[in-house]
Amino acid sequence: QAWDEAARGAPRPRVLYTVPTGCNPTGATLPEIRRRAVYEVAREFDLIILEDDPYYYLQHDASKAVRSLLSMDVDGRVLRFDSFSKILSAGLRLGWATGPKALVERLALHMEATVLHTSGLSQAVAHAMLERWGHDGFGEHVGAVRDFYRQRCDVFLAAAERHLCGLCEWSAPTAGMFVWLGCVGGD
Repeated sequence: QAWDEAARGAPRPRVLYTVPTGCNPTGATLPEIRRRAVYEVAREFDLIILEDDPYYYLQHDASKAVRSLLSMDVDGRVLRFDSFSKILSAGLRLGWATGPKALVERLALHMEATVLHTSGLSQAVAHAMLERWGHDGFGEHVGAVRDFYRQRCDVFLAAAERHLCGLCEWSAPTAGMFVWLGCVGGD
């Protein structure tokens, strides 16, 4: 369908922003079938997708991990953002972007003009850890962090079941560190 800018009083969107895995604050994860549908809508309307996915590596069951939108990208429209702050250290405000060369280059230019660079100490710490661990060690570390959050989630859900059943509703997240509680009878 055409986007009538005059009738809507707004320009046609050009970008779709999403946090598809373990979203804060709901803990929701977009299933693969919905990700494919989102990607097809983006193709149909020529949208760039900004896939902000800091909880991707915290999917509770690695054997059932949902694919990223970037992994589905066949025509260079997904710019993906990942974060070390969820898998190395909460205070380590450092991440990386992956995507089409042209978009990554534009992002780098924007960063140079606005931020100059991220913390040198954060970069040095992350570099030293990754150098020491190597690819396999990093994978093992991520697995341990994923297990840690999954265990904490299991404990929380068991406590909610014991103490909040009938008072609140929730669904068990499949990724991340968030659970959305809704009070029964609340509007």
